Amino acid sequence: MKRIFFLAILGLLACPLNTSAQQSAKKYVKQGVERFSKGDIAGAIVEYDRALSIDPKLADAYLNRGKARRAGGDLDGAISDYDIASELDPQLAINNHDITEAYLNRGYIRSNRLDLDGALSDFDRAIKFTPNDAEAYFKRGRAFLIEGNAKLAIEDFDKSIELDDHNPLVYAERGLARRTQGQNAEAQKDFEKGLKLNNDLRLMLDLHLLDLQVQIKEMRRRQASIRRNIARLTLDSRPDAGSPRPDPAV
Repeated sequence: MKRIFFLAILGLLACPLNTSAQQSAKKYVKQGVERFSKGDIAGAIVEYDRALSIDPKLADAYLNRGKARRAGGDLDGAISDYDIASELDPQLAINNHDITEAYLNRGYIRSNRLDLDGALSDFDRAIKFTPNDAEAYFKRGRAFLIEGNAKLAIEDFDKSIELDDHNPLVYAERGLARRTQGQNAEAQKDFEKGLKLNNDLRLMLDLHLLDLQVQIKEMRRRQASIRRNIARLTLDSRPDAGSPRPDPAV
């Protein structure tokens, strides 16, 4: 009897939602959107949770809950919802400004914390969803530059400028990247272009580049520390590492 009851439950779970349940789930999403539009973020999330308790595969509910979570400051939670929404309905994520911005925001935060692997992963996702977003290429180029890969940084800066040639910061950072490659003439042209686009306000660009150079310097320090630790571990693992050295006086 228990086996029959268990199989019946599984059958109910496997069956698609009936029309009434689908309508109820969508009703809660609509109510969530209305609450969100009035600034009631917590109330909106409650409505989206209700919708998902009825239909766990309702992509629109995840998408809207992601918007609410992001508005409430829960960026990781928002991206988790966006990921699920994009898996359930890939078309929802294509050229979706909210999803792209969420990845760019978290990527920028990670980049400033020098979590470059995490930052690059977020920027890659942003570009996957919105391939023609100039800001995404700019921020990914910055992460590459901090990491020490000037070649890939310049490629991303080139793409960003191709999509939007009015951002002075892209020229300034490409100039810095080119200077590290010994392309001094091209670098100077970029600095001059960035200054011109910034209405000749040199201070803002100088401060921006100073902040970037501080991050690059700190990243180099960390990379050098990692290399030293690897070299030390390699040396300590040698079979003769613990053997006493011969006395040169003998």
